[in-house]
Amino acid sequence: MSGFTFELVPQKPSRSERKTTFLLLTGTAGPYGEVSLKITTYPEEATLLAEGLPDGSISHPDNPVEGLIAVDVRTRLAVGGVTATVTQNRRALRKEGRGLGISLGDRRYTYLRLDSGEEELRDSERGAVTRRRGPFRESRTVMVVLPPADGTDLALAMLLLAADTTQLTVPGMIVSGIMSVFNNGQGNM
Repeated sequence: MSGFTFELVPQKPSRSERKTTFLLLTGTAGPYGEVSLKITTYPEEATLLAEGLPDGSISHPDNPVEGLIAVDVRTRLAVGGVTATVTQNRRALRKEGRGLGISLGDRRYTYLRLDSGEEELRDSERGAVTRRRGPFRESRTVMVVLPPADGTDLALAMLLLAADTTQLTVPGMIVSGIMSVFNNGQGNM
């Protein structure tokens, strides 16, 4: 498949969903059609809704605050009925070492933040498959789907939009560690 670019735009949830929805993003993902990513506050979970993509969700059993989903070894991530394993070396100083390692069936991915501020999903065999550009939540988010990508890759990349990826950089890890002490009295650095 050839690559394409599309935008995800924050939407106001319906009146009945406002108390339970943290964020709702929608867009048209090229040949995959309409997609939406919904992050709920109770239960705190993000679900991908798209007819052309595999179903998927991401959650954490004890997310400390309302918002994006915390990412660590206890994060529950599933795409197309396959549960992923997520790992990260939080002590690494290089961006490649700090990236999220994701095993989804027989696929191996790395999700990392580039020097440009973009976030990229890389397959271990095919290389880069998607990139996220632009600020998140504040305005439009641009997703770039590269030629080697398929529906599973895009579904995973969309779900990672709901993940708290501040720890992909050393400054983000430091701020996150300090904030975790203030939020729940425990440091997880």
